[in-house]
Amino acid sequence: MMTIQPVHQFLPARTLLRLCFVLLPRLVALLLCGLLLNASIARAEVDFEPGSGQLLLQRPGLPPEPALLQHSRFAVQIAGMVAVVRLQQTFENTSGDWVEGVYAFPLPGDAAVRHMEMRAGGRRIVGKVRERQEAQAIYQQAASSGRKASLVSQQRPNLFQNRIANVAPGETVSVELEFVQPVEFAQGRFSLRLPMTLTPRYIPGISLPRAENGAAESSYLAWHAATDQVPDAPLIAAWQHPRAGADALPLNPVDIAVELDAGLPLAQVDTPSHAMRLSREGSRYALQLSRGPAEMDRDFVLRWTPATGSEPRAALFTEAVDGDHYGMLMVVPPALTQADTAIPRELVFVIDTSGSMGGVPLQQARHSLAAALDSLRPADHFNIIAFDHGYRSLFANSRQAVPDALQQARRFVSKLEAGGGTEMLPPLQHALQQGLAATNERLRQVVFLTDGAVGNEQAIIDMIAVRIGASRLFTVGIGSAPNSWFLREAAALGRGRHLHVGESSEVSTQIDALVDYLSAPLLTDVRVDWPQAVAEAGGPLPDLYAGAPLIRSVHFNTPPQVGVIRVSGRLNGQPWRQELELGGSAQQPARGVGSLWARARIQALLDERYTGAREAVIRANVLAVALQHQLLSPYTSFVAVEEQVSRPTDVPLKPDAVRNTRPSGQSSQGFAYPQTATTASSKLFFACLLLFVALLFWVMRGPELDHVPDDAKR
Repeated sequence: MMTIQPVHQFLPARTLLRLCFVLLPRLVALLLCGLLLNASIARAEVDFEPGSGQLLLQRPGLPPEPALLQHSRFAVQIAGMVAVVRLQQTFENTSGDWVEGVYAFPLPGDAAVRHMEMRAGGRRIVGKVRERQEAQAIYQQAASSGRKASLVSQQRPNLFQNRIANVAPGETVSVELEFVQPVEFAQGRFSLRLPMTLTPRYIPGISLPRAENGAAESSYLAWHAATDQVPDAPLIAAWQHPRAGADALPLNPVDIAVELDAGLPLAQVDTPSHAMRLSREGSRYALQLSRGPAEMDRDFVLRWTPATGSEPRAALFTEAVDGDHYGMLMVVPPALTQADTAIPRELVFVIDTSGSMGGVPLQQARHSLAAALDSLRPADHFNIIAFDHGYRSLFANSRQAVPDALQQARRFVSKLEAGGGTEMLPPLQHALQQGLAATNERLRQVVFLTDGAVGNEQAIIDMIAVRIGASRLFTVGIGSAPNSWFLREAAALGRGRHLHVGESSEVSTQIDALVDYLSAPLLTDVRVDWPQAVAEAGGPLPDLYAGAPLIRSVHFNTPPQVGVIRVSGRLNGQPWRQELELGGSAQQPARGVGSLWARARIQALLDERYTGAREAVIRANVLAVALQHQLLSPYTSFVAVEEQVSRPTDVPLKPDAVRNTRPSGQSSQGFAYPQTATTASSKLFFACLLLFVALLFWVMRGPELDHVPDDAKR
């Protein structure tokens, strides 16, 4: 039998050691060169920062050059509590190639997208809603046959993708979307928010091989590959311009025009996000950007305040569509003072300090947290959890809000710095897990300050639904372009409220509002009694905070009849009731109410997964509603195809990704953001290094064996 002799039997130990120490640096250098080469290849594929707008043409071995220039226009019509928005996205091909454009863009998370059309060369092609896979097949066939086509799909409730095939050199193509969005009413003020760009989302997990990547066909869009936790990462990791834009010279210009008919006297109309020119005719207001097209680097925010004495208490907005009748009910419970509910509380503040929070966002978060600490009463308990790729707590358990503890907290907050990835689930899970074992002696409230820039939102939402327990979750959206849908959905499941701090000047105002909510009494056991049979879009009615409205969408089985709508509950432990008469002055017609009902119904069906509904059943029910109302959904897409052939089939079609603008105030994250799992090349390097160390250790053990006595060897 052949035996393998140890290496030290052929070479002296000293020679072996010298050989190892000579080879070790060279091996390390060789492996590092391989890693750098791999990184350079990756950088050639992903040479710009993550985020949303200009379509660039990427040629192998050459820097990207502009291919499609993108321009957007928002036309907004607001009537009462409903906004109808038309968004026009225009793409101009400045290259000499036929291109396919891919543009990832945000929309409000509660928007009902109900119309799409494509315009090219004076021709208008109206899109139709189809089941998602069917729409993709129609689009791909049109693209390969040389026909102009557009495909609009939902990747997240607030993130969409527009693909445009066969744009000729020098040609301009536009895609127009119409969506309906409910207006928000809180703290005695109406508001409307339109997202303009994306905060790049942290993608957790381990990268999947391309063969396992279901979104591989769109990999040219993305700066990140699919992972086991975010398999659709290539569809949501949108490109971003490497430099910030400016209103004077916008990279992604946008026009905004608003027509506002509030239906009641107003004391104030303002736009904290943009400089607007305001004109008024009777009760109608018109707003235009005062300095021409602006940069799409922040959300557009419009607010209007009712005149004193005209604040709404209850209203019903109705619409008839193809013989069906829909309604949207708004009821505002009365506000009470903090003195009415001075009960002990436990407040746990969870603050995001990841890389996406760098710059102004973290400054806003620190100021917000410092202001919230000032609102604590001596009877309250509190704690702070800060997180990036890991998390750390100020205290092991919540402490009483005594001066010494508060001083420690302020020092802790002042030293927070931004950096690293956004591993959001573990710290939030920890905060809620502690609440499961808490007693009922104190009202437990978790305040979550973040931009919400993660790709695994659904996993976090699912965790909240399971672990919320007796806690209440309040979310504070930080920055100029937060992930608002995720933060609103998290707060809704957490039976709390969502607020947004967009501008530094708003910090004190919004924190005051947060403090009011944290101290406000709950309206519990909420019930709505209708004078006729209705189909409500949502699930069980949630608890409400005093001063915050109840919004309910319904489908009337018959035309609305004369009668009284009764809303009842318990406010601060006492019975409360509010009535609204159908057919009275509080009932107003409004466009888009039917679409909003359908959108709310789709969300309610999707939420049935928390009660154990099967995916196949949810999909079938959502498809039925989305197809009937011609709405975008997770299972449907808009597709528009021109009949005539534009591109000769022997001329290649080149894919390109439209870039977004970096959110205003966000520091450049460069290439290290976001952080993900260790790459395969890194794992290979460390494996080889460990193997070499093991070999070195084995060789060094050789001389010891040479001096073992013969009897010991036996």
